[in-house]
This record gives sequence, C-alpha cells and structure tokens, in this order.
Amino acid sequence: MAFTVRPATQADIPDLARLIVELYQAEMPGALTGPVEKQIELVRFTLEANGDKAVHHRYVLCNERGMVIGTGMIEFPGNGRFERAPNGTVATAFRTLGVFPALRLFGVVARTLFGVYRHTDPQSALIHTVVVTRSERSNGAGAVLMHALESAIREFGYTRARLQVLAWNTGAQRFYERLGYTTIWRLSGWRVLLSWPSVVMEKALEDCQGGEHVSTMPASSG
Repeated sequence: MAFTVRPATQADIPDLARLIVELYQAEMPGALTGPVEKQIELVRFTLEANGDKAVHHRYVLCNERGMVIGTGMIEFPGNGRFERAPNGTVATAFRTLGVFPALRLFGVVARTLFGVYRHTDPQSALIHTVVVTRSERSNGAGAVLMHALESAIREFGYTRARLQVLAWNTGAQRFYERLGYTTIWRLSGWRVLLSWPSVVMEKALEDCQGGEHVSTMPASSG
C-alpha cells in the first residue's frame, strides 16, 4: 500500500482534531469523555487558537485516496512550543464537554505536568503527537510516518530523534524498539506517584533509512 507524507496545513485541522481525539482514547482512556463530536470540537478549538503553530513542523500521513489517516509533530530545540491549552480552553471545555467531563480532563492534564520531560538536548528533535487512525494500524502506516518524521529531522541537521511514551504503553514501546529506539530516560522518584509514569526513547539518525512506500510532498496552498 502506498502512503504520502506531507506538511500539515490549516485545511487539515478538522482531520487533526479527529486524530488527536483518537490518540487520547488510545493513550489515556477516560481523559476525554462525552460525545465524540464534542471532544473533537474542543481539540479543534485548541488547534485553531494556536494559529500557524498548530501546523508548524506537523506532518500528515495520507493513504492512496488522499485521505488523512495519521499525523505527527516535531519539536526542535529553541522553537516556540505548541500550546496545548491556549487561552479560552477552560471555557470551551466546560461549554462543549460539560462540567464533570471538563473537570476530569483538567485532573488528567494536571497529573501530566508532574511527568513532563524537558527536552533540552541541542542535537536532537522531539517527535510527539504521533497517531494513525485505528482502521489503518498494523499495515505499516505507522512505520512510514515515523520514517518521514525522522527524514525531516535529518534534513534540519539533527542527528538524533527522541520521543516520550507512557510507561504502561508497552505496545508502543515495542513498536519504537523495532524502529531502532532505545530508552534513555524514565520518570522516577516522587513524581511517579503523582503523574503518569513515562519513558523517553532515542534513535541515532546518521544511518537511518527511510521507508520504501513513502513519498513526501511540499505543503499545498489549500
């Protein structure tokens, strides 16, 4: 099966919101509750409120019919970070999800703050928000997306890629290990009790080869 990876555009935001909701459902079940369309509305708000930062260094994976089926984002050292909770997020969460689902979400977010990995290594880029839609998993799509993200990192002159994975998500860790990643950091100490324990994995990219079934395209104007 052929896939295409290209830079994300503002026109992709509806698809990005849908995919990020799927990522929440897979990694943190129960964090987002209520009607799925309301969850998507909330995530879409956070993306739109970020403006160009929402799609800066973000890529989308498309199938042979041109449908967006996956996404991933790269954070380079010194670049402005994508704001996951821009101004207005709290009010929008209460309006779209309701009081109790919003409070549940904020509780989950508060716990993640204790386990945030601070990416400061000047020679590596951090890959995050990687997700492939459920119906397209286990067919090589995830590997294609990762190879494209790694190629983009190499093109910017960085020699290592890093990513953070929840400690309980052993399936994802095995997937990244097959791609050549190894664990270099693990949340420890008192923060483990208050947060979602996680690990950071790294891969050297000097000799990394891209996938056979991926083509990359410049961002479209639409």
